[in-house]
Amino acid sequence: MKAFVLAGGAGTRLSPLTSYVPKGMIPIAGKPFIDYVITYLAGHGIRNIIMLLSDEDSEVYRNHLDDGSKYGVNIGYSISPRTGTANALKDASSLIDSTFLIYYGDVLTTLDLTDMIRFHREKKATCTVALSTGVRIDYGVGRVDKDGRIEYFEEKPVIKEYPVSIGVCLCEPVVLKYCSSGSDIAANVIPTLVAKGERVYGYLTPEPHHDIGSFKQLDEVKKILKTQAKTQSKNSSKQD
Repeated sequence: MKAFVLAGGAGTRLSPLTSYVPKGMIPIAGKPFIDYVITYLAGHGIRNIIMLLSDEDSEVYRNHLDDGSKYGVNIGYSISPRTGTANALKDASSLIDSTFLIYYGDVLTTLDLTDMIRFHREKKATCTVALSTGVRIDYGVGRVDKDGRIEYFEEKPVIKEYPVSIGVCLCEPVVLKYCSSGSDIAANVIPTLVAKGERVYGYLTPEPHHDIGSFKQLDEVKKILKTQAKTQSKNSSKQD
């Protein structure tokens, strides 16, 4: 199975940092963020990875990732203009001939990808979207009655009835016919698949996810990965 990693975005919310380094190449706990993505995919048996990039950042990624051999994987590249995530995937369509994975390159997760692949095949799905039931939203929410009186209020809840998209989905090649220039996979393609009656499933997981799309989220990811690095270092010292 091939994984297509979306990493060509401008990362405007992280400006001016992303004026000097692509979002996925921001160093965290001693290595670029993209290294954690590649290692995660390799850990679930994904050995063929295609980086979906823009002209503006492709050289930096190529220089660092090369052919992927240092990670034990094969890495290829598809370069396209920044005209939507669906267009980036469409431009790589010649590389797609079977079930494939879409992974947003600014996401960190411990989702059981191996089990999600099993679920997708078992359901004979056209598209399976990873949905987390463990993510707290950033705002307080309320419910009011017909008179405007608040009958429920909770600050930053986990709303399990509305699981949150993680930025990981499995697709069949037929999905490509719904991709066009200027469209977005999450905002346009997946809703269209649902509306057209395609077999779209949600793989539910209690695992939260973290992305590095803003400085607040980047700081959270830094804390998580630095803590993991310290724990791994301590465990390694004990074994020695």
